[in-house]
Amino acid sequence: MEHYRILIDTDIGGDVDDALALAMALNTPNVEIVGITNVYLANAWRAGVTKELLRVYGREQIPVCAGAEKPLIGWWDENRIPNSSPDYGEYRGEKLPHAADFIIRKAEEIDDLILLAIGPLTNVGIALAKAPHIAKRMKIYMMGGQLNKAHPEWNIFCDPEAAHIVFESGADITMVGRDVTLRCQFTREEVDEVKNAGNPRAERLGQMMEQFIVNFGYLPILHDPLALAALLWPDLLKLERKRILIETRGAHTRGLTVDCDWGEGQEAWAATDVDVQGFKRRLIEVLKQ
Repeated sequence: MEHYRILIDTDIGGDVDDALALAMALNTPNVEIVGITNVYLANAWRAGVTKELLRVYGREQIPVCAGAEKPLIGWWDENRIPNSSPDYGEYRGEKLPHAADFIIRKAEEIDDLILLAIGPLTNVGIALAKAPHIAKRMKIYMMGGQLNKAHPEWNIFCDPEAAHIVFESGADITMVGRDVTLRCQFTREEVDEVKNAGNPRAERLGQMMEQFIVNFGYLPILHDPLALAALLWPDLLKLERKRILIETRGAHTRGLTVDCDWGEGQEAWAATDVDVQGFKRRLIEVLKQ
């Protein structure tokens, strides 16, 4: 069984799917998490959520770094503080390097690093701008973009310029977009199956899913776990080679991921289909551990 060394870059707390992806990685024996970097608004708060989840899973030794608070260009309303997680307070533990510097360091230390990017791409873009050579030392599996609609997906929309840097970097990118992830949503019965698995880890995930349902008004959509599944369970997804261009200027299309079948853009793997039931069944069994 192949051993994966993974660095997770996440905006955990804004949607429960980040926590589910982290739990999936923590419960997978052939995954070694070498660090977790937080991104986009309220990083110390997000780090608090991250550290609490690591505590519940008995993995507090995994380094957690805070990262970029704002996109490369412009500013976001500071009231957009995430609210799909209980408030565990701001993490004020060991001072670690900024997330971008941590990404650079790990990419230089570890051959064939896997970077799981499941939030806005600001940290990753900064790292690649500072140290372009790391693009050839890692593979990026990311949740972001969509190819079937003429409006942007959230993670790309939050920082199109950073996404442009990432796609232009020459890194080996696998993009799992919203057009595919939207097909993967838990039912009420599936949420209950995880929540009632009978251990404190699944119980905590159940609490987070219930708060998400109350705050957002719909059942969890498995955006971020599907990005990790593209690495761990490639038999469940169809990936196609695409040329992707990140739109950074359009008044109504800034942040769009454009499928450039006429030859522009940068090559990447993009998910175009998924075995929904097969994926959900495997994920549930992992989350229940």
